Amino acid sequence: MKTILYKKNYQKKTDYKFSDLVDVEDFKKLLDSYYKATGIPNGLVDNDGTIISQSGWIDACTKFHRGNPQTKHFCQESNLCLMEKLKDNEVSEEKCKNGLFDYATPIEIDGKRLATLFLGQVLNEKPDINFFTQQAKKYNYNKTEYLKAIDEVQIVSKEKIESIMDSMVLMAQMLVKIGLSKLNENRLEEKLSETKEQSIQLKDILDFSPVGIAWSTADGKVEYVNHQFTKLFGYTVEDVPDLKTWHKKAYTDLKYKEEILSPWLNKVSNAQKSGEQLPSIEANITCKDGTQKRVYIRVSWVGEKRLVSFNDITEHWKSELRNRAHDTMLEMVAKNNSLHKILYEIVLTIEKEDPNSICSVLLLDKEGKHLMTGAAPNLPESYNEAIDGVEIGDGVGSCGTAAYLAKRIIVEDINTHEYWKLYKHLALDAGLHACWSEPILSSDGKVLGTFAIYHKEPATPTSADIERITFAANLTSIAIENRSGRDELERRAYYDYLTNIPNRRYFIERAEDELEKNGDNLSLIMFDIDYFKRINDSFGHKTGDIVLQRVAHCSKDILRKNDIIGRIGGEEFAIVLPNANILKATKIAERLRVAINQLNIKVNDTTLPKISASFGVIENRNQDIDELLIQADAALYEAKNSGRNKVVSASYSEY
Repeated sequence: MKTILYKKNYQKKTDYKFSDLVDVEDFKKLLDSYYKATGIPNGLVDNDGTIISQSGWIDACTKFHRGNPQTKHFCQESNLCLMEKLKDNEVSEEKCKNGLFDYATPIEIDGKRLATLFLGQVLNEKPDINFFTQQAKKYNYNKTEYLKAIDEVQIVSKEKIESIMDSMVLMAQMLVKIGLSKLNENRLEEKLSETKEQSIQLKDILDFSPVGIAWSTADGKVEYVNHQFTKLFGYTVEDVPDLKTWHKKAYTDLKYKEEILSPWLNKVSNAQKSGEQLPSIEANITCKDGTQKRVYIRVSWVGEKRLVSFNDITEHWKSELRNRAHDTMLEMVAKNNSLHKILYEIVLTIEKEDPNSICSVLLLDKEGKHLMTGAAPNLPESYNEAIDGVEIGDGVGSCGTAAYLAKRIIVEDINTHEYWKLYKHLALDAGLHACWSEPILSSDGKVLGTFAIYHKEPATPTSADIERITFAANLTSIAIENRSGRDELERRAYYDYLTNIPNRRYFIERAEDELEKNGDNLSLIMFDIDYFKRINDSFGHKTGDIVLQRVAHCSKDILRKNDIIGRIGGEEFAIVLPNANILKATKIAERLRVAINQLNIKVNDTTLPKISASFGVIENRNQDIDELLIQADAALYEAKNSGRNKVVSASYSEY
């Protein structure tokens, strides 16, 4: 990644910096992990121009571009142009004269820009070898070494860059918000320390605090909790009149109370007596409705009052748990751990997010008819033995039905649900009263098994629960597929992870092979989904992913056996049609247009509006694949400009 230049006039004044709110060393580790996961260099710059973190350097820059005064100037010039383009809440891009792309986006909180995130340098398509060969010649680079360095540069679409940056910015904003809350807490504590006994008069102010706050007397009587405390946990002063009652209701895990809470309370008491700084702690709090929240707790003494603040870090904590689970799973796969052991660790991690839940993984046998126990460490062994080998079917409990129908099954009350008629005695005898089951699907949509979450009381899932079980099933799918061996790994390198059709690089390779074999009688189609951004904005990116999958599946059903389809961009597809002239290719495109327009897509009981696609068709006349793509794209552009949902064919005279 090239050296980052920053113009200070872009800074919006704040009374704090990014480094004041976030542990910079921990954040550097986070960015390093992103680089290891994606191979894309990244950097973060504070508003005063300080480089907070920089991960990843590519040889093309370090060994070549930075070593020549002219090409180094191009790097600096590109960076300044990128900063000129920088806008709030948007990803900006700039193509350097050295031929590589850089991206940048601001990190903001409450409308204030705290830092700028950079990704680059990357390519957005297969490198133009002629251009880089000329670069080597012009600037006296070692041609072989330079082209090798260019070949190692990541090829990443703008859509993927934006997705990665969104993820990184959300994580940064989450950490900043936590830091800002802590900063505000410190200021509040300083104010309370100044006023001491007058702190009672600040109730009205504290009720508007975004942090849960409570205070008690020296003998443990709880005198006050603010609105945010009640909003977080559901308790009022009447519910927790003293600390003994609070500790009994809030900390229901007896082992946790004995091993962690009690020693911490002793440290708090000793620190108050000695005047030392009071220790803080992260803890799981059981709320009035039985759910749990992860909070950061700080204690301070104001006169004879003990002031306690509770900062909700549940989402950040869950995110960390899931990131660790993902990294741990990949590490276990790399170390060739058994699948059973990997699944066991995944189950324990998902259970940790909600101690009231019990999880299990069941795997579909080779025949695709029976479910076998994969991992269920906290279900009764008698229950596991009873359901091991159960035949899947419609109405066979939650998991048997989920595997049979390949869809999520939510049973809120096992005792009354029809799916459990034949099996409820097994579940009730095991103390299980609710079961939500998510099918574990492979990258090509094949059912591999089920991930289930049980509860000991009837329970309805929240949106957070649905997100959790979906994450668990996806993580389990990755674990199972990664254990399937190196053939599988090669397939992932060539096929789009979402639609399971060739990715851009593999599509072009196959297209070039087809041009060599059958170039005289070949056509190419390009199409993309109309108004796709509206789908993502209105229904979410997960729904957008489902639309892409359905379109890809529909296309494969329409196309002939020897036709080659690939996903070459976000919502953009290309098709090579061997043994097809322009007339035949246009007819195929028209059939595909109609089929896509007739798709009935339903997501979570919501039927989406009809979708459409625009098409450009071109017949080969001794062109290479790049020329064909450019001309088909021009025809596609004309289709969009003339109303969308249509096919435009480029005639021979037009090119």
